[in-house]
Amino acid sequence: MGTIRISKAGGCNNRGFTLIELAMVLLVIGIMGAVAVPRVAGVLERQQMRQTINVVRGIVRYLQARAALTKRVYRLTFDLDKQVLSVCYVTADVCQREPTRELRDYALPAAVRIFDVVSPQGEKIREGMAITHFYPTGLAEPSIIHLAGDNKQWATVTIEPLAGGVRVIDGYVEPETG
Repeated sequence: MGTIRISKAGGCNNRGFTLIELAMVLLVIGIMGAVAVPRVAGVLERQQMRQTINVVRGIVRYLQARAALTKRVYRLTFDLDKQVLSVCYVTADVCQREPTRELRDYALPAAVRIFDVVSPQGEKIREGMAITHFYPTGLAEPSIIHLAGDNKQWATVTIEPLAGGVRVIDGYVEPETG
């Protein structure tokens, strides 16, 4: 009777890897990383941009409803130096804050910033504070907020005067004149 020879599939030799083989593996890993990292960063920035737009949209809707419910004038402040949104209601000459969770300050994510705000008077504000008011009648001051991402991603957020609606447009859109 003959003997059957059995060999192991994928058997290893005892000599290990050569320096060239290790260098090639590291090169392939490096190329894959160089391709993948910018894409992941872009996805994270787009996610942060969407999050910021959704926060602005939510604040505007909330303030429009809150102003009508409480019969107060609310102020949404865009601090362009600190990149923070804050809310208060106006009494006489003072702006008072409400101790509610919904109206706490919102700091923009690191990859997104407010580039400028076009005020209700048509003035383009790039530093300091920009303000939009919401009235008990349901009206809001029209404002345009330009958001910029780190990778040249832009969004234009428009607060509509009637019913405090929000319109979002991809890109930097100049206000209409006329």
